[in-house]
Amino acid sequence: MFKEPRINVIESDEGFSVEVLGRTGLRYTEGSRSTVVDSEVVMGPSGLAVYQSSIHAWSDGGQIDAQERARIVKNLQRAFAFKGYDIDII
Repeated sequence: MFKEPRINVIESDEGFSVEVLGRTGLRYTEGSRSTVVDSEVVMGPSGLAVYQSSIHAWSDGGQIDAQERARIVKNLQRAFAFKGYDIDII
């Protein structure tokens, strides 16, 4: 289940949240770890492109492997689907 505790933040009861930082970035957080994900507002039905190659390290320096990256991308898609958006993953 998702909720919006404040503007530009989508929070899941599964322990992760997504914050829209502006026109060119997202902050994905799980517990005490977070990573900034490159994104940009685009023309078209989705309105947002997310660059999965930018998901490579946690803010504490820990590396994000391919399996974690795939899970994060899926969580981003689910969070934005809650808001009615289908994001482009590039």
